[in-house]
Amino acid sequence: MNLPMMPSVRGLSAVATMGLAVLSAAPAAADDFAVLNGAIVEDYLLPRYETLADAGSALDAALRQDCGAGTLATDPSIAAYHRMADAWMAVQHLRFGPSELFLRADRIQFWPDKRGITGRHLGRLIAEADPAALEPQRFAQGSVAVQGLPALERLFFAPPEGADPAFACDVAVAIGANLKSIAGGMLADWREGPAPYAAVIRSAAEGNASYMDAKEASLQFAKALRAALVATTDLKLDRPLGTSAEAVKPRRAESWRSARSLRNIRINIETAEALYEGEGRGGFAALLRRQAAGETVDQDIRAAFAQARSRLDALPDSLQAALDQPDGWQRLDDLRGDLRGLLALLSGPFSQTLDLPLGFNSFDGD
Repeated sequence: MNLPMMPSVRGLSAVATMGLAVLSAAPAAADDFAVLNGAIVEDYLLPRYETLADAGSALDAALRQDCGAGTLATDPSIAAYHRMADAWMAVQHLRFGPSELFLRADRIQFWPDKRGITGRHLGRLIAEADPAALEPQRFAQGSVAVQGLPALERLFFAPPEGADPAFACDVAVAIGANLKSIAGGMLADWREGPAPYAAVIRSAAEGNASYMDAKEASLQFAKALRAALVATTDLKLDRPLGTSAEAVKPRRAESWRSARSLRNIRINIETAEALYEGEGRGGFAALLRRQAAGETVDQDIRAAFAQARSRLDALPDSLQAALDQPDGWQRLDDLRGDLRGLLALLSGPFSQTLDLPLGFNSFDGD
């Protein structure tokens, strides 16, 4: 289906600026935010962390089986890697609560790695070939650069020269076990124990040590929505694309070795849109439409998401493959413009209508 094209990023920025001047809606009620938070936790967040934990278990099992047979980077292991990466992309933007504990997010994916730390630390680990370094507790307390998906990606698609295949397999198994542990720990902290973080979100309406009220917890989710798009534009597109087709640096792209840079972005946008639209009992979109002038803002945001998805559907998973097309850089730049326009809508009319000041997040600036 051919979708109508949205205005350029400059045009959307103008729309957002105009929206700030004309929107005067009363903020949503406290009960509205409490209902929203409960729906997001139950219908959006917990299922995605369950998927991540399942993917971690499947990856651990696949690596143990393949390396038990003396092989690495077989089809089952690579498929399990992609499944884990897909699941991580769906929660990558949720940088709060259990994700922050024990550097879990960085241990799953140490990226961007501007100084090549992963390559150096992984090369050293393999060169030393010390089995004791792979003991679960010691490995989990060691360099975050070798604990997660980027290190496993290197082992599969660009292994260090001269690596002993048997020890490289042992490292892969250690990474798989580590990822299973981290993913399982995040899920457990969300839904189990004496103070599960899901209960912290639900009890925000009465106030707790983490949130003054339900609205502040909703603001956390709104910031996560914006963070998904900031990471996509500032890190995943700006860094490799540069300012012109002559300035591209494809190896700055996320997951370029496994040729899944745009696949990651596609998942990021889909999960951001799902957070906005809501799953099951509703999300930000339904709350927005109940506010004065909110229906127009909602229509603009929906159209912006649809346009970004339409552009992505016409591109391969690999950013390099997209750049190899005659108009590849321009099409990627157009996508970048779409996403910046969407960010302008979120930071302007969306934020103003719901009285949710988005401010900054962990992905801003770097």
